[in-house]
Amino acid sequence: MALARQLVCVVEGQGDVEAVPILCERIRVFLQAWGWRVAAQPVRQQRSRLVDHKVVSPLRPPNADGLTRAVLLARQRGDAVLVVCDSDDDCPATWGPAARDLATRLVASDAVMVVREYETWLLHACSHQELMRHGIRDVEARRGAKELLKRVLGDYRPTTHQLARTKALDLERVRARSDSFDKLVRALGGLFGVPTPPRPLV
Repeated sequence: MALARQLVCVVEGQGDVEAVPILCERIRVFLQAWGWRVAAQPVRQQRSRLVDHKVVSPLRPPNADGLTRAVLLARQRGDAVLVVCDSDDDCPATWGPAARDLATRLVASDAVMVVREYETWLLHACSHQELMRHGIRDVEARRGAKELLKRVLGDYRPTTHQLARTKALDLERVRARSDSFDKLVRALGGLFGVPTPPRPLV
């Protein structure tokens, strides 16, 4: 029996170290990419080493040196690399394709910029009624997803709650609501070499 190929993630936040590989593993199972596995330990790189802060926001490109270093470290342990980074106030359409192009020169790769923070995906998983009850109409309108999530849940700390919320995430609901999450699913499908099911309706 052939050994499964391995995907290694590059992440920025402390809470992402556990949550992002778990999320990618859940999506791998959803996509039925049986010839792959997701490495439990990602490469962590500070956001300033993934995004070029010398350029004025929101059109910041990747930090070429930092991204290259992170991808090369990930390449040592895997067959493909996925880079996941928060957009904050930057433009995913600027950073994402440029980061992907840079990374794919080194190894099979893709790059996804979350609009706006990882916790935005967790907010998308909340019911419409929960969000309306707390006056939240557009979870992607501005930064501060951690604070909004704390308002909805009563308490939220990334290092304590991010993993548990990720394990319970309704993948189809979030994919229907979030373009950047849909991009994540499609990026993983491309790296795993499997078809991606049609995006569900909101």
